[in-house]
Amino acid sequence: MASESFTLETVDGELDVPKTDLLSLEVELDNELASMFRLRLAIRQQRDGSWTYLDEERFRHWMPMRITGGFDTDTEELLSGYITHIKPDFPRHGAQCSLEIWGMDQSVLMDREERLYAWPNERDSAIAAKIFNHYGFLPVVTDTAARHDDKISTIIQRETDMQFLKRLALRNGFECYIEGGIGFFRRPQVIADPQPVLAVHFGDDTNVSEFSLEVNALAPTHVTMFQVDRTNKTLLDETASEGRQKALGAVRAAAVLPPAITPGRVYVNMNAATGKTEMDTLCQELFHQAEWFVTAQGEIDGNRYSHVLKPHGTVTIKGVGETHSGVYYVTHVTHNFSPRGYTQFFRAKRNALMPTGTEDFTGLVSKPNPFLISKPNPFL
Repeated sequence: MASESFTLETVDGELDVPKTDLLSLEVELDNELASMFRLRLAIRQQRDGSWTYLDEERFRHWMPMRITGGFDTDTEELLSGYITHIKPDFPRHGAQCSLEIWGMDQSVLMDREERLYAWPNERDSAIAAKIFNHYGFLPVVTDTAARHDDKISTIIQRETDMQFLKRLALRNGFECYIEGGIGFFRRPQVIADPQPVLAVHFGDDTNVSEFSLEVNALAPTHVTMFQVDRTNKTLLDETASEGRQKALGAVRAAAVLPPAITPGRVYVNMNAATGKTEMDTLCQELFHQAEWFVTAQGEIDGNRYSHVLKPHGTVTIKGVGETHSGVYYVTHVTHNFSPRGYTQFFRAKRNALMPTGTEDFTGLVSKPNPFLISKPNPFL
C-alpha cells in the first residue's frame, strides 16, 4: 500500500508539524460550496506561560494557507485559501489542550461584500469572466447563449460576487468554483476521463470500506415554462422532456418509468427570461438536475486507493452489482489525515443505471486530471 503524505504551506514556507502534535486535518471539497479545511493541533504550555502555535503570526486570521495531499510519489493541491477561524480549547487536563484552525478557499475573497450593480447587455459567461479577472483569477468559462438586451431586461446583482455567480451558474446548469487560482464557470465535466476505479467488496482490489446508495424514482420530472413575450405580447412556452446531458449508464431515468405511469411535471414560475433561448436553457437544466436520480456515498481507504479523489469529475465504481456499477459524478470529498491513517469520504451521483459497456473496470491506469481543461471523451 502507498504511504500518505500532505504538506501545509504558510507565509513562512512549509509547516513541519510533529506527528505527536497533529490530531487531525480535514479538507472538504464540494461542487456547490466553497472548499474548507480544519486543522487540529495539540498545544502545550511552555515554562514561560506561552503556548505552542497559539501566538504564531502565521496562524493569524486571514493568513494564507496552501494544502497539498496524496502519496509519496504523487501529491497535488487540495486547497489554497485563507485562515478564517481560530478555536483554542483549554479543558481541565492540560495534556488535552488543542488548537483548531479553520479556513476556506480563495473564493472567500469574493464573498465579503454585497453589491447592488446592473449588468446591461451582457451574457452570463462574460459577467463571470469579468468578475474572475477582477480578483486576479484565470477565467475558464463556457460561453452562454442568451444575451440580456437592456431594451428587454438587465441583470441586476444584489448579492456578493460569489453568490451572484453561483446564481448565474445554477440557471445555466453550470458549476462555479475556484481551484488553483483558476475561476471555473462551466458545465459539469461528465465527459471527463474517470478517476481510478473504486472497488467495493472486490477481493484484493477492495479500496472502499463503506458504501451505500439510493435510487429515487420520484426525482426525474419534465419541466415546463410559460411567459408573455415582452415585445409582441405573444405567449411563449417551453418544455424539457429529454436529457441532452451525457448519460453515465445504459438506462436513463425515463426508461425506468412504466408506460402506465405519467411522468412528473413541474412548472417554472417566479422566474423571468429574455426569450425562448433562455427559457429553453432554464427548463433543460432544471430537467438535468432532476435526472440525477441515483445518489451514493462511501468511505475510501486512502492508502489502498493510492489516489486523491476530487469532485467536479467522474469516477468508476465496481463491486455493487451490475445495475449500480459504472461511472458516477463526484460531488463531494472530505480528505481526513490523522494518526489513524488517511480516509476519503465521498458523495457521488448518477443519471442512469447499468453499465454502457465502455467502462474501464480494471483501474490499472490512472486517468489524466479532469479538473482543469478536460480532453474530449473518445466514446462520444
